[in-house]
Amino acid sequence: MSIINKIYPLEIRNREILSPAFILIRVASLPLFFLLVLFRFSPNFISLISSLTLILSGIFASLGDFFISSIFIYFAVSLDCVDGQIARYKNKKSIFGQKLESINGDLTLLIYPLSVSIGLFNSELISIWIVLLTALSASIYVNWRGVLSISSINDAPNNLTFLKKIIYSQQKPNENIRDRSLIGKILFILRMNTATQAGIPFYLIIIFLLFSPSSAVLPLQILIISQLFIGLALLVGKVVMKSE
Repeated sequence: MSIINKIYPLEIRNREILSPAFILIRVASLPLFFLLVLFRFSPNFISLISSLTLILSGIFASLGDFFISSIFIYFAVSLDCVDGQIARYKNKKSIFGQKLESINGDLTLLIYPLSVSIGLFNSELISIWIVLLTALSASIYVNWRGVLSISSINDAPNNLTFLKKIIYSQQKPNENIRDRSLIGKILFILRMNTATQAGIPFYLIIIFLLFSPSSAVLPLQILIISQLFIGLALLVGKVVMKSE
């Protein structure tokens, strides 16, 4: 087994091929992976460093120092990739490590966009309403994030109705259900590429803040709208499931 197949197995590649921006981060983080392996950093320690760089990124963003903030968030998301890669490379898997990774994902979606919106507001580039909507959308999405990351059913589409295929296809592990629901797959791709930290708007915010903070307003608004839409859709889906 090659080292690439070990740290980035086929099942993860097949899922993340739907999020091209995240694949670019995976590739960009490879030098960091080899460096941290060389110095024998543990996956959990890397996760903690990732959380620290995320917090520093949020502090600088809220103060309006967007260039430094973008540098820190780049390291935060890269380290968030590397911790799992090193865990697979060293054959180390723990409940604590999985919890850290999940917490990192939640914190990334809560801290970074909100800090950026505060910094943009202080720079008079957005209104206070955008700041409030950022906080609301991030909170709603993170609240539902756990439901989307795991599945309580077998990944078997044969006995599911048309509507249930769409609903269950949004859960990350249900690849077979997703393959049997075109609408579900389209919605899954849209969600991954617009509402998450693996999405295009999230990375456009990072890139635009390096050069032109005002350009980051549009991708921030797309992120907000996507998260609010997903939250509303999940709420409707939950009502539908209970009524059946």
